[in-house]
Formats: sequence, C-alpha cells, structure tokens
Amino acid sequence: MKREILVSASPQESWVALMEDDHLVELMYDRPDQSRLVGDIFLGRVEAVLPGIQAAFVNIGTDKAGFLHASDLDYEDDDDENGDDGGRRRSRKDVPIQDVIRQGQDVLVQVTKEPIGTKGPRLTTQVSMPGRFLVFMPGSSHVGV
Repeated sequence: MKREILVSASPQESWVALMEDDHLVELMYDRPDQSRLVGDIFLGRVEAVLPGIQAAFVNIGTDKAGFLHASDLDYEDDDDENGDDGGRRRSRKDVPIQDVIRQGQDVLVQVTKEPIGTKGPRLTTQVSMPGRFLVFMPGSSHVGV
C-alpha cells in the first residue's frame, strides 16, 4: 500500500491530506484565527472549591476560570487499587468534591466545552487523546474496542 501525506501551509491556513493508493483517506484543515479550546489539555490551578454546587473553578490561563464539576473528576479510591470493588470506579456522587480537590492544587484538565458569554470553559480531569485507530486515556485501567 502506497501512503502519502500532502501538506499545504500558509500564514492564513494549513491543509493536510492523507492519501493511500492515490485515494484520499483523511483531510485536515486548520486556520490560526480558529481559537478553539475543546480538546486542549492544561495544567491548571484550582482557584475555588464550592461544596454547595459540587464544583471547582480552575485557572487555565484564559480570561475566565474553567468550571470543573465533581462528576468530571477522574479519581480512584484506595479500594480500587486493591481490586476490592471489581475494578470499578467509585461513583462521583458518593464523595464530596472538597474531599478530592482543594484550593491551590495543580490539576491536569481537558476542555470539554467552549466558554460562552460570561462563563468560562467546561473542564474534565478525564483526559483522552483520540488518534486514528485508538483513544489514549491515561490513568484509565479499562480497554475497549
């Protein structure tokens, strides 16, 4: 199988085409003025933890702090490491957010939703990096097909 990668780049836009046996398989397009955050991964610092709404605000360097809800936290308790619960993660509704995360803590987050109006971006600690044939999920112990 003959594979080629064709690239066309200028200051205004970039195009990348993946060809297999002279057939277009994949096409990617990017413009610098498209400042999208979804999918970007940041090392942020927790600015505030709000137990009343089970959420935290995380500074990732944008105008508004990102919103991290307790349901978007990726953690495993001690029982998971020992396999006592069959390798399943504990329900995020069971643990108060203030027991998992604290103000001033550095946390690795990924943007799941763009900022809108006065609201900052929506964040998750369940980081995933999609590829062409698989999705890499660091910290995840399960394999899916």
